[in-house]
Amino acid sequence: MREKSFQIRLTPRLALCADMCPKGARLIDVGCDHGYLAIELVRRGVVDHAMACDLRAGPLQNARENVALAGLTDRFDFLQTDGLDGVAHEPGDVVTVCGMGGDNVSDILRRAPWTMDAQVVAQPMTKQERLRRWLADHGYNIAEERLVYEDRRLYCAMRIVPGAYEGEDHMVFSRAMERDPLFPDYLRMFIRKYRKRARSGRPEEAAVLRALEEREKCL
Repeated sequence: MREKSFQIRLTPRLALCADMCPKGARLIDVGCDHGYLAIELVRRGVVDHAMACDLRAGPLQNARENVALAGLTDRFDFLQTDGLDGVAHEPGDVVTVCGMGGDNVSDILRRAPWTMDAQVVAQPMTKQERLRRWLADHGYNIAEERLVYEDRRLYCAMRIVPGAYEGEDHMVFSRAMERDPLFPDYLRMFIRKYRKRARSGRPEEAAVLRALEEREKCL
């Protein structure tokens, strides 16, 4: 009865990540915060079991309480840790890293090379270009990338797999993102961003701007 009465409304960003999560045996939710994403994925049957991880004790306690309200305590583990430190890989793992900067996501994956054998869904809040560069340089590809608006801001979420990175050298978007209906909005957003950057006179920023403007002509 308690599980039925405990209602969750995922934000658009988290709802997108939930929709993109592949089926697996165990979910490892890094930076779990309130635990809503993990609870929803266990409820849907996308994963059988979940490990909620967070660097801070407060959010982890929030997640623990919400999991108890949802009646799912027997299907959860909780770990206070930095990223994936101390997490041992198991077959069928799905890792979610949502709501962090691109540098943080890169560092978490760097310190857990076993993620090459897992399925990863990431939702970087900032510095997407730096995350893409790191993925390309370390043998990861973006198999699926989708976009969503939340509070009038456009966010991306990506499903990361081993392989050669598919995308242009500017690292603003992947080949996979170009299939999303909101891609034109995203592209124009970055054109505006790089026009401001190009005014600094740095040739690398101007080169990215030219590449984006050429891509816009194909829309």
